[in-house]
Amino acid sequence: MPEPAEKATELFRQMNKNRRDVFKAYQGFTSAIKKGSSIDSKSQSLILIACSILSQCDMCISLHVQNAATNGASKDEIIDAGLLAVAMGGSPKMMYMRHVYEEIENLFD
Repeated sequence: MPEPAEKATELFRQMNKNRRDVFKAYQGFTSAIKKGSSIDSKSQSLILIACSILSQCDMCISLHVQNAATNGASKDEIIDAGLLAVAMGGSPKMMYMRHVYEEIENLFD
């Protein structure tokens, strides 16, 4: 069974194939936000982990945990970013921490 990040990559491929105009516009939008940001890449990735948990998106969690690690975030920083989302969203959001722990297990252990 494909991992969440692999599923997301396949989804992006399909979107790019079927609606390249929309997908490229979305990518341009997100790139412009990141490029002009005063927030460093690691912090952006940690914020996006919390947002992904609040959005209950397992594919997003997987991608953003991987990006955070690539941008130099430690295991503890990644977990703490997830826990901030749990603090805001309560126990239903806590259930999505399993995706964070699965990814950090693959990346750090």
